Amino acid sequence: MTENGSFFGSDWLGAFLIIAVLFGGFGGFGFGGNGAAAVDINGALATQSIQQSLGAIQLSSQNNNYETARLIDNQTMYLMNQQNSNLINAIQGYNSTNQALASGFNSVNQNIANLGYKMEECCCGIKTMLLENRLQDTQLALQDAQNKAVTSDQTAYLLNVMGKWVANAPATTA
Repeated sequence: MTENGSFFGSDWLGAFLIIAVLFGGFGGFGFGGNGAAAVDINGALATQSIQQSLGAIQLSSQNNNYETARLIDNQTMYLMNQQNSNLINAIQGYNSTNQALASGFNSVNQNIANLGYKMEECCCGIKTMLLENRLQDTQLALQDAQNKAVTSDQTAYLLNVMGKWVANAPATTA
């Protein structure tokens, strides 16, 4: 039996073959006619065999074309998936870089603000220290002036109480 289930490979060929064998052609009415029927049958069989071979070749070619198209489709799908994966990785890398930059700039901004605060605090501290030193110098100058005034007043008082005083006065004999 052949692939399609009939004995002769095709139903119409089998029917033709049986009729040709039985009648031996139209001129001989039966077996053993003039032999023309056998030539016709052999020609028909050869033609069918050629047609089947051509059909098999065409089917094989179509199967090969289909398989090639499937391989190309699979390869294209693989390449597209790889490209998509690469694009996703690149985008994630850019996003990671942007986040790192934003975080870094945020840290820089915080440090600049903190530095400004510390500079203002330092300047205020220096101003306060300068003012305290100036106040202390002024207080010392005031204290010194007060001490000189008190000493001068005490000296004047003592001199008034003692009367006229002469330094290195001559000695008196009494």
